[in-house]
Amino acid sequence: MKKTVLFILFFLLCMGEVLAQGYRIEVTVDGVKDTTLYMAIYSGANKYAIDTTVTDSKGHAVFQKDKPLHGGMYLIAMGGVQILDFLISDSLSQHFSIYTNTDNYYESLKFTGSPENMALLDFQANLQQQQKKIGRLIERSKNDELQAQAVKDSIAIVEKEVQAYIKVNREKHKGKLLATILQAAFPPTAPEPNIPEGTPKRDSLLWVHYYQFNKNHFFDNIDFSDARLIYTPILKPRVEEYFTKTLIQAPDSLIPQVDYVLKLAGVNHDMYSTVFSQLFNKYVEAEIMGMEKVAIYIGENYILTGKADWIEGEAKEKIKDFVEHNRYSLIGMQAKDLKLQSITGQFESIYDINSPYLVLVFYEPDCGHCRKQVPLIYEVYKKYKNKGVQVFAVCGEYKYDKWVKFVTENNLDWINVWDGYNKQDDVSIGSHFREYYNVYSTPQVYLLDKDKKIIGRRLSAEVLEEILEHELGKNNE
Repeated sequence: MKKTVLFILFFLLCMGEVLAQGYRIEVTVDGVKDTTLYMAIYSGANKYAIDTTVTDSKGHAVFQKDKPLHGGMYLIAMGGVQILDFLISDSLSQHFSIYTNTDNYYESLKFTGSPENMALLDFQANLQQQQKKIGRLIERSKNDELQAQAVKDSIAIVEKEVQAYIKVNREKHKGKLLATILQAAFPPTAPEPNIPEGTPKRDSLLWVHYYQFNKNHFFDNIDFSDARLIYTPILKPRVEEYFTKTLIQAPDSLIPQVDYVLKLAGVNHDMYSTVFSQLFNKYVEAEIMGMEKVAIYIGENYILTGKADWIEGEAKEKIKDFVEHNRYSLIGMQAKDLKLQSITGQFESIYDINSPYLVLVFYEPDCGHCRKQVPLIYEVYKKYKNKGVQVFAVCGEYKYDKWVKFVTENNLDWINVWDGYNKQDDVSIGSHFREYYNVYSTPQVYLLDKDKKIIGRRLSAEVLEEILEHELGKNNE
């Protein structure tokens, strides 16, 4: 019994030594000498350098550290040129050697002591060969329309061969990162719908069929439980493709799918935080007007509720401010009423203005950008005021004389109003226009329709004119 216990202790000790060895990757680049090599890890489209070494006179070098590498896909670069990729699956597969030469980095590439990376090379070569075959078949169909169906059948056969190859190698390398990558290599293919030719609105029915399939099955081949995918060029581009190219580009269509994808990613905390951060950053910085509604939803329902438990302190407060400042002024919302004092002392409400379109302009006379934009917006107003466009210009300056001077100098004969009250802790105590319309920098320009619903926000004079042209064009159709 003692011998058995001693053997187990000895085995565990040896295993601890192996794990403590970290990584040792020998690299030979035949044809170079005294050259710096860089090792980097993938994170979507980005690559982050983590180690360097220098080749000797024979092109030999060693990457070595005591701490093991994180599971993921890595690359080695030299002189700004990426020369090869390799996989790290676990702490027990980090001691191997790589050979390549400058004649052809890829074709001469060999791994010793890493069956997984040799299998990756084999997969890449197989895939390249099959892609060339499909390319030749497509070219043939261009020159011979009668062969189109035969070519289509041949392509289907090639694709089945690829799928069979993937299946075999997934089983062979089960548990390795390669198996996860092979599974994720291609999104699932939608089944052919049974919609006979001649069916009314067949094209629309086909579109709905494929859209619904892709919306619900796009990630079927992604193993969200495998956090190693974070450090590959697969996961982040796939998420981006889903939200940018697969789904209808409208906030109300995107928001339910945010919930759906985050639920999928929730099986692994690292995966969840990675996908979450990608989505929040995508929409908080969205260039497409109106998409910030998605970021507001994520902020309200995940960050401020504590579901994103790694976001706290100052970062959480900033997001809270972002949500609070934007929640009342999103595209499609009913505009908050503003009842403000005009230069003549009368009070004007936006809901008392009866016009097809109302432009809200928030500015300050001392703001340099305002001094450029406000006159340009006034030119747009002059061009469209006879077509039903009115302007409600709100001055954020708390000195009456400065406001009147600015209005007079620029001949602003639209509706000019101001709050008239001082502010406390950067919050207006009168109309609350800053909170309702996110007026924490100026100028801010909104476009409302006849029902006072927001159809444009954070507009420049140029974009304002483009939207008005589009809207007035629709009305004339």
